[in-house]
Amino acid sequence: MMVIGQVPIPTTEDLENFVNADQLTMWDFVWAFLIVVISFVLARFTRRIVRRLTRKIPRITEEASLLVSRAFGWMIISMGIIYAMTVIGIDMVPALMVIVGVALVVFFAGRRLMDNFSSGLVLQGSPMFVVGDQIVTTAGTGTVQEITGRTVIVETIDGESVHIPNKTVIDNPVINLTNLGSRRSSLEIHVEYGTDLALTKRVIEEAAASCESTHRDPPPEALVLAFGDNAIEFTLLFWHDPLILDQYRATDAAARAVTLAFAEHNIVFAFPQRTLWWGHGDGKRDG
Repeated sequence: MMVIGQVPIPTTEDLENFVNADQLTMWDFVWAFLIVVISFVLARFTRRIVRRLTRKIPRITEEASLLVSRAFGWMIISMGIIYAMTVIGIDMVPALMVIVGVALVVFFAGRRLMDNFSSGLVLQGSPMFVVGDQIVTTAGTGTVQEITGRTVIVETIDGESVHIPNKTVIDNPVINLTNLGSRRSSLEIHVEYGTDLALTKRVIEEAAASCESTHRDPPPEALVLAFGDNAIEFTLLFWHDPLILDQYRATDAAARAVTLAFAEHNIVFAFPQRTLWWGHGDGKRDG
């Protein structure tokens, strides 16, 4: 037995000793083949039974149920193959060494795939989000369509399907937009200096509250944010339904209502202004 690094590599002599062909008959091969076939059939029934049982557990999602049932199925198939190998006289000690060596190679070669698979199990077992939620991630924003063993499939509001690796979702912050049932947005509104601030605050809040898309509880609130270079800066805080398009529509409705209310009360929006100075009137320049 040769050892490269920490992986045992069997020699030709070891491979010749795997099978004791002198004592084998045709029936041994037939029986081994039947064992493998039976293991596949049994694995199929086991997956069905496991899926039925796990579906009765409220906290296990459909995706998690599928993964668990597949794991049980592959375990039964593996046991059947190992038993079939013993029937045809394969020496399991060196055979297991080969299997371990191959498993190590497959593990390191498919490490990213395994990371995504394990991350998928975490996602399916955690209350971070479920299918139907709208989420914001570093790789995409939209509605969760499916959580597979490798990726989270998100449909954006533009109709694009984004496949985000599970490990990326686990390793980075995720914002669940719909989990709490409502969200708050802000709208910056600038008015000119000299404006009645108390009146402006009341007009903004009443205009926002008049919109059907704005929630009444908690009510909208207008606050002075800063004294800017060209304007007094208000920020309007208001709550609305949680979906992405709900935010866009609520912001649009609030902006339109505030514009109409300002016109009724003669409140002027401020905008950046610049004063140009041409020097003294006698045509001489300073200096």
